[in-house]
Amino acid sequence: MTGGFLGLSYAASVVIGGSVLLGVVAGILGPFAVLRGRSMFGDAMSHGTLPGVVLAFMIAGVKDPTLLLLGAAISAALAAVAMITLERARRISPDVAIGVVLSAAFTLGIVLLTRVGSEGGGGQSGLEDYLFGQAAGLVRGDLVVASIVGVIAVGVVICWFRVLRTAIFDPGFASVIGIPAWAVDMLITALLVVGIVLGVRTTGAILMVALLVAPAVAARQLTRSLATLIPVSGVIGGLSGGIGAFVSGGENLPTGPVIVLVATAIALAAVLFAPGRGVLLRGARRRSRRAVGSPR
Repeated sequence: MTGGFLGLSYAASVVIGGSVLLGVVAGILGPFAVLRGRSMFGDAMSHGTLPGVVLAFMIAGVKDPTLLLLGAAISAALAAVAMITLERARRISPDVAIGVVLSAAFTLGIVLLTRVGSEGGGGQSGLEDYLFGQAAGLVRGDLVVASIVGVIAVGVVICWFRVLRTAIFDPGFASVIGIPAWAVDMLITALLVVGIVLGVRTTGAILMVALLVAPAVAARQLTRSLATLIPVSGVIGGLSGGIGAFVSGGENLPTGPVIVLVATAIALAAVLFAPGRGVLLRGARRRSRRAVGSPR
């Protein structure tokens, strides 16, 4: 069946469109996690979506995508609350809190997934797809929901951009003018939950954090301003999603991992070759200056 974008089948167009949308939203939200030092925090929340997905299925008894994603959102939020609580107890360092919650949440998810499979429902439910993603299962309704939620999340970023920028780059001044650090952390955490939940079905619980981080890392090599970093990261994320979905469809490869590989390749290329900040280009300039300044 044709009739999709650029002669692609309708199903392929939906997958590519959904992957581009996911990449753009993840690219816009990811810089806040990277700049706030919350990348691994997002990784723990991403892994924490698995028990929520399985529990939602066990309670509802049906594989309703909306209910499963709602369970993922609640589970990710609970994982975030657990990490913040452990951090604020001041007896556990942030990295230890993240490691404890990540391993505990993901282990619980695997145990529940195994339980469902042992009862004869694992194969029918397809819950294992939420580990590495299953973009082929996207339908038009998923795009509509993702578009609405994504627009809301991006709108929040636009409305609160000055507050977020101040809290990230000048926390001392933010505290003086009355911007509480906990409120900024909660807002960034909520945005991360949105990005993770939108992507967990396409990219999977294990790989989703890479799509949040890689575009931000690439964009950071190309610009020094947060006002331009965010849209550049969104563009890189969208390109990664589109190219990854297109390549995976043509080569019959899993979409989520291919998208992450594309995003990682772009980030690596930016780190090495970005004008002004690329590692190889800076090294070449240093060698050139030494050669010019050395006596003959």
